[in-house]
Amino acid sequence: MNDCPNCEYHRQRAQLWREEAYRQAGHPLPEREWVGLTEDEVFALSNTMPYADRFDFAQAIETKLKERNA
Repeated sequence: MNDCPNCEYHRQRAQLWREEAYRQAGHPLPEREWVGLTEDEVFALSNTMPYADRFDFAQAIETKLKERNA
């Protein structure tokens, strides 16, 4: 895993820059591939946070997926 605290920030900025460049050039935006969570990541997520119920756990997974696919 990458330990750089700014890597995700720069990845998102680069993605936004590419999308804007495509728009300005009149090209269709390339489709992004969905990035899911591995079983190990779900297991780690379930063990690192105290969840009141399944709904809270589902929300935590949804948040993590939104971060990955933003």
